[in-house]
Amino acid sequence: MHTLLFIFYSLVCGFAICRMPFIRNSGIRPLVLLGLFALHVLTGLAHNIIAWRYFPGHGDIWDYFWKSFMYRHRLVSDFNAFLADNSTWTYVSHNGLIYIQMILNVFSFDYLDIDTLLFAFPVFLGNIALFRTFRHRFPDDPLTAFTVFLLPSVLFWTSCVYREGILYMLLGFLLLGLHRMQSGGFRTRRLLRCAICFLLIAYFRIGFALTLLPAIFIWCWLEKPKTHPLLVKIAGATAVAVALAFLALDIPQALAGWQKEFYDLQGHSRLALPALEGSWASLFRTLPAAALNGFFEPLPGAGGQPIYLAFSIELLITWIIVFLALVQTIRRHPSDTRSPAIPSGPHSPASPLPFSIFCLVFSFTGMLLVGLFVPFAGTIVRYRSIYLPFLLAPCLHALATTRPIRSLNHWLSHYAFYKL
Repeated sequence: MHTLLFIFYSLVCGFAICRMPFIRNSGIRPLVLLGLFALHVLTGLAHNIIAWRYFPGHGDIWDYFWKSFMYRHRLVSDFNAFLADNSTWTYVSHNGLIYIQMILNVFSFDYLDIDTLLFAFPVFLGNIALFRTFRHRFPDDPLTAFTVFLLPSVLFWTSCVYREGILYMLLGFLLLGLHRMQSGGFRTRRLLRCAICFLLIAYFRIGFALTLLPAIFIWCWLEKPKTHPLLVKIAGATAVAVALAFLALDIPQALAGWQKEFYDLQGHSRLALPALEGSWASLFRTLPAAALNGFFEPLPGAGGQPIYLAFSIELLITWIIVFLALVQTIRRHPSDTRSPAIPSGPHSPASPLPFSIFCLVFSFTGMLLVGLFVPFAGTIVRYRSIYLPFLLAPCLHALATTRPIRSLNHWLSHYAFYKL
């Protein structure tokens, strides 16, 4: 029965992908869309198998799946125990993925592979939203836009029932909404949807939301002549509120507490990371190790699991692209610091520069924060995965005029998109 149900849901998802205007407006051919979705689902199914075989305790995926049965039983038969499991905000936020798993189980009849398929569809919609944002912000560069689907670590960690998939989906919708508002399409309902997306991101991972704030503020500020004044004011007020909140806290002590939550966990891929002692001096002493871990670990051969080698190679290739983009940028116009002229108007293409700076600020802040808190190679790979596209995209776009990238973009424009 589960096989027939999987086939049925696959057909329903495929039909929706071919018919939904939001997806069709990406311009991608239906067969390519179906191939991308199939790759997403198959990667999720493979992730379930890999987690069962190689991850300690079969990993968080299976743990959430099993706990969903226990929480469902308590919700139906022992409501006091269910309330005890959700007695604090920490419990409520931590259990968010279990609630989602409980809902998925209703439609899958308690079968994880079907849960993975059903979970993949909304995440794929978020991927489409991010793809459309990249297509507008990095014009005439489909290769850069397609990295939102095809970057291996992103695909691996967002294709299963995990927080990374939810965060990546919400981030896609948030950035598409912000892009539309900054491109002359300010609407109150769009602002409300963006606020809801951001609050949900904060619910699932507050640290991830905090790394978004300075990047969004810089993006809005750089596009201030085009950005709606209310959006600039909201971004500024939020930045001031967060700054005041940090000033009211003992920042080194707060960071030390967050790090300790990870430090006390057990794992097989622990890396060297000095413990924060609650002082500015210890924070500055830890930054070099945090930068090494967040930006470069696991190095090839490190981590203790064969699968980490693939992520090490991916990270190495990413940094090579970053280096080549830096060289290309320096060599292109060494005496011209002006940006190319971009036509003005509500329907004109947006300049890549403000969004590129957003991407780099967001990725560098997030990766450094991950390295500061997380002492395990496997967890670093997972947490860092949704930052990597934003490190890679502006650098890959800087290489768009080179012959290999130009040829790939020409091929993608010809075969992956509708004819205009």
